[in-house]
Amino acid sequence: MKNSTPMVKAANIHKFFGRKNHVLKGIDLEVSKGETVVILGASGSGKSTLLRCINFLEEPTAGTVEVDNIVIQAGEKHRDRDKKILELRKRTGMCFQAFNLFPHMTALENVIEGPITVLGQKKREAVQYAEELLEWVGLTEKRDEYPSCLSGGQQQRVAIARSLAMKPTVMLFDEPTSALDPELVGEVVEVMERLAKEGMTIIAVTHELHFARDVADRVMIMDQGTWVEEGTPEKIFNNPDEMRTRQFLAHIL
Repeated sequence: MKNSTPMVKAANIHKFFGRKNHVLKGIDLEVSKGETVVILGASGSGKSTLLRCINFLEEPTAGTVEVDNIVIQAGEKHRDRDKKILELRKRTGMCFQAFNLFPHMTALENVIEGPITVLGQKKREAVQYAEELLEWVGLTEKRDEYPSCLSGGQQQRVAIARSLAMKPTVMLFDEPTSALDPELVGEVVEVMERLAKEGMTIIAVTHELHFARDVADRVMIMDQGTWVEEGTPEKIFNNPDEMRTRQFLAHIL
C-alpha cells in the first residue's frame, strides 16, 4: 500500500495562452508519496502543460501548486517567490521528450552539473554519486561519451540520471519515449519501472500502455483541459465509465 501522505497537490489550476486559448480548466490533482500516476489523453489535451505548471516552467494563470510541502500560489508576488520556485524545482525532477542534454558535456559532466552549480556539492562528491547513478541506469561504460555518440535511449537514461542527481522527491515524465525508435523504448521504460518499484513518486505523461497497465497505481484521462475519468489501470482499460475514455482508448489500443 502506498503512503497516503500527499507529495503533489494542484488545486484549481487554470492556464491560458493569450486571452482565448484556455488550456487547463480548473484542474485538481493529488498524488501520494510513492504513488505512480499516468496521465493519458489526446494530443493537445493539456497533459504536458499541467506537468510544466507543476514545476513552474509554465506559470499557471490561476490556482495553487504544492510539492513536498512547498506551496506556491499562481500570480502571487513577494520577495521570496523565486526562491520558493527554485526549492520546488530542486524537489521535482523532469524528463522531456527531447533529452535536453548539454551537447558539449560528457554523460558524467551532464549528471554532475546540477549538483555542483545548483546544490553547491563538491565535485568529488558529485562525481561519486553520478557514477552510481550511471551504473544504476546501465551506462557506466558511457560516462565519458558525448551525447552525439549515444543512442536516443542512452541519452534519455543519462537525462534520468541527471534528474536523479538532484535527489528529487517527485519525478515528472513528459512523454519520455516519444522521440525514440521503437526498439529503444524498452530500456527507458525499464528504468522508469525500477524507479516506481523503489518508491519514487511519479507523474508520467506517456502512451506506453504496458507501463500504465503494469506499473501505475492510477490512470487519469484528460481531454480539452479537464479530467474525464480516473481509476485503477484495470478499471480504466477494462471497464471505463465514460464514452470519451472508450473513444480515446479505441484509437490507441
